[in-house]
Amino acid sequence: MNMGKKHEIWQQVDRRHGFTEPGNDYFEQFTSRMMEQLPELEIPQQEPVTLWTRIQPWVYMAAMFVGIYLIVNMFHSISSAQESSLLAEEQFDEEYYEELIWSSNVSDCSVYEYFADAYEY
Repeated sequence: MNMGKKHEIWQQVDRRHGFTEPGNDYFEQFTSRMMEQLPELEIPQQEPVTLWTRIQPWVYMAAMFVGIYLIVNMFHSISSAQESSLLAEEQFDEEYYEELIWSSNVSDCSVYEYFADAYEY
């Protein structure tokens, strides 16, 4: 019983796939019809080559190298400023330690004499 219904459904549905072959002259006239539908090719006028268009890449490249030079120079000056401040701190620390060592090896009287001579009015 079930098989009968399935067979009837297949008979009701058209089994053709929907594609048909066009007429005989379709492919013979295809190229001419396609060329008629295409717009005409417009050739644009060439712009004259100016001096600026010739040197423009070189100017841009030179500007790029100048920018790189300025950036490197800026970072170099920042790093050298930091190094000089560190060097000044080290030098201050060395002087402080030298005075500390010197003052630890002398008597109190020598320290008073040193300060008296250093801060004379």
